[in-house]
Amino acid sequence: MERPPDQEGGLLNSAKLLALSLLCTICASLPSVSQQKANPDPADLILRNAFIYTVDQKRTVAEALAVRSGRIVFVGRNDGVSRFIGKETKVLDLGGRMVLPGFIDSHCHPTGAYRHFYEISLNSVRTVPEYQKAIREYYGSHAGAKYLKGRGWSNTLFPKTGPDKKLIDEIVSEIPVSLSSEDGHSKWVNSKALELAGITKNTPNPEGGVIEHNPITGEPTGTLRESAASLVAKLFPDYGVDELVKGLEAYQKMALAFGITMAHDADIDLGSNEIAAYKTLEKANLLAMRFRASLYVSPKEGLKQVAAILAEQAKHKGPSFQIHAAKIYVDGVVEGSTAYLKEPYKHLPNSRGELLWKPEDLNAMCAELDKNRLQIHVHSIGDGGTSVTLDAFAHAAKLNGKRDSRNLITHLQLVAPEDILRFKKLGVIAVTQPFWFMKDDYYYNIQVPYLGQKRADDEYPMESYFKAGVTVTSSSDYSVTIPCNPLVAIQTGMTRSRPETTNPKEVLWPDERATLEQMIASFTINGAYANFLEKSTGSLEVGKMADIIVLNKNLFNVAVTDIRNFKVLMTLFEGKEAFKDKSLNP
Repeated sequence: MERPPDQEGGLLNSAKLLALSLLCTICASLPSVSQQKANPDPADLILRNAFIYTVDQKRTVAEALAVRSGRIVFVGRNDGVSRFIGKETKVLDLGGRMVLPGFIDSHCHPTGAYRHFYEISLNSVRTVPEYQKAIREYYGSHAGAKYLKGRGWSNTLFPKTGPDKKLIDEIVSEIPVSLSSEDGHSKWVNSKALELAGITKNTPNPEGGVIEHNPITGEPTGTLRESAASLVAKLFPDYGVDELVKGLEAYQKMALAFGITMAHDADIDLGSNEIAAYKTLEKANLLAMRFRASLYVSPKEGLKQVAAILAEQAKHKGPSFQIHAAKIYVDGVVEGSTAYLKEPYKHLPNSRGELLWKPEDLNAMCAELDKNRLQIHVHSIGDGGTSVTLDAFAHAAKLNGKRDSRNLITHLQLVAPEDILRFKKLGVIAVTQPFWFMKDDYYYNIQVPYLGQKRADDEYPMESYFKAGVTVTSSSDYSVTIPCNPLVAIQTGMTRSRPETTNPKEVLWPDERATLEQMIASFTINGAYANFLEKSTGSLEVGKMADIIVLNKNLFNVAVTDIRNFKVLMTLFEGKEAFKDKSLNP
């Protein structure tokens, strides 16, 4: 049933009713003083007088919580936690503030943080003159640079053929420049980069890629999509370990302030500096949150990659950084006309996009990965790509037998209704990015013209997964999404509209709006499950690791449209204070 359009009133009132019913579970289900151990060992930390939404199986609400040696030792009533207080116990009275498990970002790219924080960043500006200003200022402050790199330009500001090299040439013409789009699937380069790479009007498109051309002159515009970006890669050296470490440290500081205690790095290379950066921080005991990762699988390298992935995986068994999954890109993106669709694009009636794997090769790779008990993590934007992926998962299960594989498909911009049921049947986890669930400039300038009104209006299902019993996780795809604040995503997953509007006509597919309970679960216990950690984290239960956040407001008692404005006051990772807002009293 569609929720009432009165998001300010209707949803707020229902949330208040839910909060009251949740509070009633305290008296009904939490242990009393008489049920507690008479003289337990003192806790290191106690949180009390709080609204603790545990996200356990019963979605219990508690008043107090105790932590000892990095794990939760008590969850219950205020009157039961006092016996855990010792001489050295730190007691924090939260005055009714909300406590949640730490957020889990199930698909992101933390090693891209160096680009975000230390290279040309275009994410915060939205006009071509502002792009040029940012390039000019960065170039002016980096005298002697041999090349320039950056990220963040929007496809919506340019024609289908992408941004033009001349816009960069006006500022930088003597050294190569490469700027990734905000989705990371296209590069905008200047004429010097094209020249040094030998790209001309006669250069053929590489397999799985597109060199955009001026429709009048035939010259390359300077926009390289998907694998075509590799043609200029040799001009721009990989990041060194020191640079990546610096970026990861900046990422951690940002993520912990947003309450993120675990992140899944969705695409790193075998034997790369990215892995070395994680290991450097881990050895120095400087990873202040938990990381899991997926290793990239190339469609060109064949099954021999699997042995290399297994060997790399075996090297990383530490508690903070581990590798469990293999990452496959099945298609591209709608804005590049490279997402693989069941039906042709509206603006390109002879094209259904780019399927980056031959189906038989994908089947064989998924079967081999599955046989070796590797989780499979697939990028799929188009409905055609998702169908092909589910076929490959079914093929693997048929050959190897069904197991607890917890394979992942992420992005899921277009999905056939019948395939949602296949997620449940095959035990596949839907990894969504609720930040994108809105009618924004991409919707109006790209999705409607490229897909047609009907498909544009049927983008990003969410509630349908929950109804089908599918495990749903939420994520940011950082640094595609900046900032990667889960509270923004929780609000958008519930409203499916831009933060600044309450117009019901601006809601993207209203039937797919999720509830607050569902959104919280997608960022906590479901994310833990997707990473095989549901017995250790993701909910606030005795015996689990103390990954805990304190919010300044109870989300069940506020207007949905205000959720993005609230903030995390404290983040605990395994019981240690990883972030604390200055407004929270000691």
